[in-house]
Amino acid sequence: MTKTIEQKYIEVAMKEENAMMFSRFNKLINNLFSEKAEAQDEILALKSQINTLQKSIADHKKEIANLNERLKKQEFLEKSKEIQKESVKIVANKAKKSTDKVEIKKTITELIQEIDACIALLNEE
Repeated sequence: MTKTIEQKYIEVAMKEENAMMFSRFNKLINNLFSEKAEAQDEILALKSQINTLQKSIADHKKEIANLNERLKKQEFLEKSKEIQKESVKIVANKAKKSTDKVEIKKTITELIQEIDACIALLNEE
């Protein structure tokens, strides 16, 4: 069972070929691991950006809610001012029509109570 020179040459060539293939596969595997690590780093960076954007969106939503609340209060104030103007007109008309001071005082008191209620609603937060 002696090997011929040709068989020995084939064995050496196969060993060299196997070593080259192993080296190529090893390089490919190392590249894949490197790319995997880079991809994981990029994913972490993207997650961080997403968290930052979500926080920013939440802050903007709060700001919008606050602005809507202020708008409602302002509209309420404007309506309250209109009510006050109308109240003054009503009191003036009643004062002209009525000579009874008790009724005028009662009307004024009711209007003051209405105004106080409006102010109390404005002060609620």
